[in-house]
Amino acid sequence: MLLMEKVALLNRQNETFALAMIIESKGSTPRHVGKMIVYRDGTIEGTVGGGLAEHYIIEESVQALQIGKSKIVEYKLNRHAKDGIQMSCGGTLRVFIEVYTSRPELVLAGAGHLAYALSKLADSLEYPYCIVDDRVGYCTNERFPNATNLFVDEDIEKALRAANLNEKSYVVIVTKDGDDRVLKTALQFPIAYVGMVASKRKVITIFEKLKSEGVTQEQLEQVYSPIGLEISAETTQEIAISIIGEIIKVSKEKKPMKVKQLSR
Repeated sequence: MLLMEKVALLNRQNETFALAMIIESKGSTPRHVGKMIVYRDGTIEGTVGGGLAEHYIIEESVQALQIGKSKIVEYKLNRHAKDGIQMSCGGTLRVFIEVYTSRPELVLAGAGHLAYALSKLADSLEYPYCIVDDRVGYCTNERFPNATNLFVDEDIEKALRAANLNEKSYVVIVTKDGDDRVLKTALQFPIAYVGMVASKRKVITIFEKLKSEGVTQEQLEQVYSPIGLEISAETTQEIAISIIGEIIKVSKEKKPMKVKQLSR
């Protein structure tokens, strides 16, 4: 597989990685052209020439991944030059490090009108999403043609667990009922975000119930409910925009949720 084919594949798989590419070289350098994929753990595919320069480029790429920003780096491959690195080639190398960050993977728990509006926004943002519901008539390919998967079960908790929640999952609870059971299940996984549509009074009631079942206050403080940014949203479409806005904001902060295994 060609390197750029691998880049395209990783992007389709919604992976996080960096692509380091030589954009300019002057004088004597190990290579004048070259590309290299760098993963978060520092492993690579491809090369930009090897040696100390490549070592530094890998370090810079990992740092760029940590902050989520692309950058250009430049090295003088001359141990005797001011600001030079310990190499004897003598040339100069400029490298563009492009960061590819994974997009939020939405898990829409509920397949009603709000989930439908959210799915349309996800389509326009190219966010992958799946649908979880206990109603066969709502959770269909015709209604959600671009969903990566549909999880339907009379036991909605079972349907949610089948979605294989992970650190990329942004769970949006817009169910017709059973919010407490869905939320309790979601909190058992290391997800990136969980938000629930509910009034302030309903939130208090659900939280008190879950605390009596072993959910900690610390876990509940990580739940976004009432859900969405405060933009005085009223219509279904406006509420969907406020929710997506909140998810975008949270995704930039990159704070992992704390989990605790609970009895089911």
